[in-house]
Amino acid sequence: MALGSRPARSTHRRGRPWLFFAVLVSLLVLAVNAAMSARSPAPAREQAEQSYLDQALPAIQQSSQEGLDIAAVRSQAVNLSPATMIGHINGVVTQTQQTLTTVEKLNPPTAAKTAHALLVAALDLRVAGTKALGQAIGTALSGQPVATGVQALADVGIDFEAADRTYSLFQQAMPPVAPALPSSVWVADTSLYSPDTLAVFVATLRSEGSLTPIHDVSVVLVTTNPPAVSLQNGLQMLPVAKQLNMQIVVADIGNQPEKNLTVTAAIMPALFGPTQSVRDFVDLVPGQTRTVSLGGLRVVAGQPTTLTVKIDSPAGETNIADDSKVIMLEM
Repeated sequence: MALGSRPARSTHRRGRPWLFFAVLVSLLVLAVNAAMSARSPAPAREQAEQSYLDQALPAIQQSSQEGLDIAAVRSQAVNLSPATMIGHINGVVTQTQQTLTTVEKLNPPTAAKTAHALLVAALDLRVAGTKALGQAIGTALSGQPVATGVQALADVGIDFEAADRTYSLFQQAMPPVAPALPSSVWVADTSLYSPDTLAVFVATLRSEGSLTPIHDVSVVLVTTNPPAVSLQNGLQMLPVAKQLNMQIVVADIGNQPEKNLTVTAAIMPALFGPTQSVRDFVDLVPGQTRTVSLGGLRVVAGQPTTLTVKIDSPAGETNIADDSKVIMLEM
């Protein structure tokens, strides 16, 4: 009887390892499935984001090119007829609208929805600004006051700068990507849309449209070094320095070239005498601005000082009011 019971016990022992093995395999399968389930959203999300970028990047590059086209029209404005200039701008309007429409049709992944909305807003601002530019050029060339044209163009600059800032926010809102998103800037130099620069631009456009020779120059801007730190009772308050230096922007806003004009800066009183002056010479062509650096003026510290900057009025100029600027300052 004892010998007959041994095979049953032996069979039971051999079956237990198979049971453990089956359980172990099941646990491993469950663990692998859980790991794959946990990891699977990441590749899918990255693929969706990359697909979105692959569609958005050509539009971004196209928008950047459109900004270069606008800059080219602006820089060549004095050499273009009004009809040609407006025609170029209208062409860019069409392109910007097409670029916006392309991006609006994209379906961004969840993680990029906020960024996508910012990109659409940036492109929409560029469309609006480009349309307004054509209208502003028309205003600038009309019989309305120069200040009206200047303000219309300044508003265009505000639109373009807002678009650049919104695009920058789009870059920040996008999930991290490699390589990094390209920049897209329409206004690299904000001074192009400053009132002083635009006044020169508008005046030059009007002069170029005239068949009558126009001699007209202007002192556009004077920047002192050291710069003013405050304004008190009409006096620009400057920190005490050994010398007063200046950056002087002058322009030809007529339709005739001007040669060998003297640019002068003078102070009264001066440290060594009642006055002191420095000067340089410039040649200008219509629509050109130049920055003249002058310096070495010795100001009496603690005393109100008159700084007068002027450019020679060429023969035949009738509008001489903007040929000089007077600045009251004190160190």
